[in-house]
Amino acid sequence: MPISLMLKLWKKMNEEKLIEQSAKQKKFDEIYNNKMQLKASIIDAKIMIVEAGRAAGKTVWFARRFMDVGYAMPGELSFFGHKTYIALLTNVVPSLINYLKTPQGENQRPLLRDGVDFVVGEKDLPKHFQKPRYPIENPNHSIVLANGHHYRLVSSDQPDSVAGASGVHAFIEEMKHSKGDKVKTRIFPALRGGSPAVRRSHYWQGITGVSDTARVDLGEDDWFMNYEKQVNKTLINDIATVYFHMNEAQYRIEYYRKKMAASKDPKEVVDLQKKIMQRQGIVDRWAPLLTTMRKAAIYYLKASTFVNKDMLGFEYFKTQFESLEEEEFLTAIANIRPKKVADLFFSGYENSKHTYEDSYKFKSIYQFNLKDTFRLTADELKYFDPDKPLIIGYDPGHFSSIVVAQEDKKQNVMRILKEFFCWIPRQQGELATMIYEFFGPYHKSKKIIFYYDRAANKSRSEHDKIVTDARLMQTEFKRHGFSVEMKNEKQRTIFYYEHFKLLQMLLSESLKSFPRLRIDENECPNLVSAINLSPVDRRDGKIALDKTSEKKVAFQHQAGLSTQLPSALMYLIFGHYSNLLPSDMKRSFDLIGHVVK
Repeated sequence: MPISLMLKLWKKMNEEKLIEQSAKQKKFDEIYNNKMQLKASIIDAKIMIVEAGRAAGKTVWFARRFMDVGYAMPGELSFFGHKTYIALLTNVVPSLINYLKTPQGENQRPLLRDGVDFVVGEKDLPKHFQKPRYPIENPNHSIVLANGHHYRLVSSDQPDSVAGASGVHAFIEEMKHSKGDKVKTRIFPALRGGSPAVRRSHYWQGITGVSDTARVDLGEDDWFMNYEKQVNKTLINDIATVYFHMNEAQYRIEYYRKKMAASKDPKEVVDLQKKIMQRQGIVDRWAPLLTTMRKAAIYYLKASTFVNKDMLGFEYFKTQFESLEEEEFLTAIANIRPKKVADLFFSGYENSKHTYEDSYKFKSIYQFNLKDTFRLTADELKYFDPDKPLIIGYDPGHFSSIVVAQEDKKQNVMRILKEFFCWIPRQQGELATMIYEFFGPYHKSKKIIFYYDRAANKSRSEHDKIVTDARLMQTEFKRHGFSVEMKNEKQRTIFYYEHFKLLQMLLSESLKSFPRLRIDENECPNLVSAINLSPVDRRDGKIALDKTSEKKVAFQHQAGLSTQLPSALMYLIFGHYSNLLPSDMKRSFDLIGHVVK
């Protein structure tokens, strides 16, 4: 039976189920089981990959699958993975735990009760908990169910997180952020555990992955899309058919039992008992086959945010359409895969070459307990040197952007360590505070080398506003105890072609005199994204940075989708390294400005 027909029958059966329920509860059930969630729950394959748009209901289904896997394999170990360990601690795991603990439904009961059904970060488990089959290696970073099934945090950027472990199932959050080769070589090979009893479960050695659509144009990895080609559609339809008949039989069994309990007619009771036995025979006959089919199945489910339109309402889509650029709306909401920007202003830039992911020192991070709130600071950054000055590029305005770097002259590397941004009404004071709280307590040097905009396309009033903003920023830094060296004072006008040429020479890495530029892809995700969306504007024989995104994109989305952060990086790079340009090239710039020769 095709899955589309099965869903229609499912809806009809649900309507019959809900006859005695209140209208409010019926509406709740229909809304919180959208078509994507229904399909995912019905097929429930060993390998489930869900590529769905923003707010499509992934979290709801993911949380249910999280519990189903744990309940099916008592005492065993599953992996809970992401690209970075920091993302797990700061965002992914807290969000999941919060959802599991949130009161839901008409009875306002949580899916799991803390201390009763599960614990987080506990070394000593409650007495009523079943002991895990093997000791928990890092209780601080583990989630444990009452039946002993536990989830271990793992990440593709930290091989030690999975070293020596033998798991039964892997959950991968936001797959597009992980590099596929690392997930496949570091996490999936560890799916080798499990007692003989749990190996009968169709979840054993399975994978559960969720993600928005990968934007390859931003350097995200679409490795998980290969699973789409491996789906056996005939098998999926067969699973749906068997599931429907089994589910219908289970519903009838429950229905007949309730009717039998209320009946006072012995003859009717006997008749109902026969019907229950018949339906139970169907369940017993088909259940093993359903498990076998699910064990063999890969299901790739693709859905746009519109699948959740009944819950979100028209206004949500209207707001998203008005605030997002077309490409972002098509990707994040409509789940349409985009094309890459062909002609970048950052000519020669490659994510694989100019970024790094070994961002953190893990010794202190491993001591953190999941029960507490984790706050990342510069002290956890692997390449932060407290004795060296912070080199800052600043793009002021209604949307203010800052990138913070340090130079390693021994290795001839400039590392962009962190990005910061804010928009009105937040201004210099708030931005300086964010930077101080991240770097200040650990920065012994307390020296800042400061670069800001000196572009040629500014009017006198704009120029004066930029200088004023920069000096206000300087004042705020000083208030936090930093000394600030203003490097743009009395500097001549800089043209876009100069930026463009210097970036070409720097990013090519063909000249030994030029440093290598390396951006922390974990702490500067918006910068990396925006660089890939910063096109060249070639008009009238001139080269410029196409900054139309700064006018088209709403402030709250500009960090990763506009040229704001890349502009801050440009000011830093040119201010710090323009002296490396050949002297004859500098003279030609003075003569021709931004005209392309």
